[in-house]
Amino acid sequence: MLKAANRRSLNDTRLLVQVVNKTHLGTVSTSSGGGSYLYNSDTPTTALQESLPRLPIPNLEDTCTRYLNAQKPLLNDAELAATSQIVKNFQNGIGRDLHAQLLSREATLDPQYSYVHHPWKEMYQCDRGSVLLNQNPVLTYADHPDPSLNTQVERAAHLVTSTLRYFCTLRDNRLPPMDRCMMQFPYLFQSTRIPQATRDLNVRYPDSKHLAVLHKGHVYRVDVLDGEGQIKDTAALKLAVLKILADPRAPNKQAYGYFTTLERVEWSEVRTELEPLNKPLLDVIDEAIFVLCLDDLETHSSDEVLKNGLVGEGYNRWFDKSFSLVITQNGKAGVNWEHSWGDGATIMHMIDNVHEDYMKQVPVVSRKGEPVQVTRVDPVYSESLLGHLERATTKFESAKAGYDIVDFNFGGFGKDSVKKFGMSPDSVSQLLFQMGYWRTHRKCVGTYESCGMSHYRSGRTETIRSCSLATKNCSVAFDQDHPAKVSDLVGLLKETSAKHVALCKEASRGLGFDRHFFAMRALNRYAGSDELELFTDPNWTKMATIGLSTSTVGSPALQLYLAFGAVSPQGFGLGYLMSKDNFGAAVSCYLPNDSFTDFVTNLGKSAEDVLAVFQGKNFKSARTV
Repeated sequence: MLKAANRRSLNDTRLLVQVVNKTHLGTVSTSSGGGSYLYNSDTPTTALQESLPRLPIPNLEDTCTRYLNAQKPLLNDAELAATSQIVKNFQNGIGRDLHAQLLSREATLDPQYSYVHHPWKEMYQCDRGSVLLNQNPVLTYADHPDPSLNTQVERAAHLVTSTLRYFCTLRDNRLPPMDRCMMQFPYLFQSTRIPQATRDLNVRYPDSKHLAVLHKGHVYRVDVLDGEGQIKDTAALKLAVLKILADPRAPNKQAYGYFTTLERVEWSEVRTELEPLNKPLLDVIDEAIFVLCLDDLETHSSDEVLKNGLVGEGYNRWFDKSFSLVITQNGKAGVNWEHSWGDGATIMHMIDNVHEDYMKQVPVVSRKGEPVQVTRVDPVYSESLLGHLERATTKFESAKAGYDIVDFNFGGFGKDSVKKFGMSPDSVSQLLFQMGYWRTHRKCVGTYESCGMSHYRSGRTETIRSCSLATKNCSVAFDQDHPAKVSDLVGLLKETSAKHVALCKEASRGLGFDRHFFAMRALNRYAGSDELELFTDPNWTKMATIGLSTSTVGSPALQLYLAFGAVSPQGFGLGYLMSKDNFGAAVSCYLPNDSFTDFVTNLGKSAEDVLAVFQGKNFKSARTV
């Protein structure tokens, strides 16, 4: 009954989107030049928010069954039998009570919130680890096709202009209505994460009219909006960027940005000491619309671009900010964002719209022609703060040296050819990760694939457990010494695709098991009870230790893939994309990792072998059958 109700609600929302768009077709206009808006919709951006369905709470029995199915490729018969008994006890005992509490609690929640909203937000804010690599991802903007427009100054002036246009359009509710949850969008701009002893805060400053610009470790306040909140001239902004780049001071490698890479408890303690002497500097950064990082270096290879966007130079970053626009000397640009406030779908909505406007290269030309004021904001030091800074710098450099990321690329096939073969492109992507891991380690591993849930109110993500018996059987059959023939492999590939599509559909409907278990575990913790046996089971730990953390984002606005850190010490982070005629991934890991090179090599070999099967070739004997 609950599933059917949510399907009807989703369909109703889609119908309402069509009605709104048709009704207001003549009242949604794009910016034709010189203004502060990308669009000028008469229908408020948030018009569809209340029509979105609430994230469903899955059936307990279904959740338990899905969990055991996900464990099957990871466990032997004895382990599976032991875990099955634990799950049975949970389902018939404390799990039943916790599930009932979830249902009861949901009935008392503000309808805008899902059953998992508050504990999920708490998870991010209470994580005491560093946000560096652990939380902050990066996306890289595509270059402009005109090389003369890819200089640092041109990129900064026009990307900032387009980003501010998006900000003003969102702020004034002029974006066309979206059939997605809008709850994250207020924290996209004018916000930051503030470290606290036990739980951080996401704080908004809705009256700010400036950017914080970081260059060579120096901080500048740049006033980009006039008194009426409209964008100042792009030409004036360009002059401001030139003024900052011309600052003759040597790099400040004792910048306080290093502190944002500390573990949160230590950073909260340092910030308490930092604030009395440096409130003006902190206010400029915290309250900024966003941070612009003008890097004093060039990046050329894809690996360099990914590494600089994800980590970069610690003295020229502020990782707590909602997002930072990072632009190198040779114009490579990307967005590094802090993850607690929002997910990739929200960032990508901004990036897509910014890119579309940026490509038009239409400057803002205001009536007033006000100059863009640039104000230096210098740090104040004390002996104690310098001691903290030295330790933070050492930790940052250790973290930077302790990870690696490479651009993996395979041009043998893309989504067009995969679809012609009758398979889902994402299923092939995920199979290649499973096959590469199998060939490297001769076992399966806990796998996370992100599924966006913004089509539900306060939806964030669900987990697609893309390691299945189907992917395991297929990986084994592709072994060189396995007797499977090409026709057998074709059948296994199709089975893998069908299974993966089914898992994706379940997750997108809110019917995974991870968030359901997560919410019940949180309720048990809130009650002060001992940890549940389900989560002390060593086999739960085996699944929860994510060896392959995967997520895909695709857009013409992007040059490379989503990049992020691995989740476990010996695992891999895999931001990937299967485009029209190509498959690629940003593969990251912590060091030392003796299997990193082998995994990337086996990923390539797996792609070659799948391509051979697509072509009807027996790659095992190197002959056509």
